[in-house]
Amino acid sequence: MADIEASERTPEENAQHFRTDLQNGLTSRAAAEILERDGPNELEKPPKPTLLMLFIMQLTGFVIVLLIVAAVASLLVNGTGPNREDALSYTTGVAIFVIVIINAGIAAWTEHKAGDALEALSKMTQAT
Repeated sequence: MADIEASERTPEENAQHFRTDLQNGLTSRAAAEILERDGPNELEKPPKPTLLMLFIMQLTGFVIVLLIVAAVASLLVNGTGPNREDALSYTTGVAIFVIVIINAGIAAWTEHKAGDALEALSKMTQAT
């Protein structure tokens, strides 16, 4: 019976397997032993992404990738064109890069702060 998942057993089989009573539940002592052995009955929280990871994730969006490709294309075209000596010919590509980086930074910071706020709200609403 140990090979069968608890969800596949009848309530009576589970009560026998876990040595408990369907009417009265676990004794305080048995509950304390299980808590000590297995820990609290809660889901594991996934690790919180770092600010750098959030920043990198912002750079993987479809529109952002298109903008990065457009910036690279602009720099390549201007770098191989007749005005390659003129520094102003690179402003479009550089401007796109700067705007993308600033946008990703702001979005990552905002998401990071929102995660902190959500975590604080979660702690405030936890049952004690």
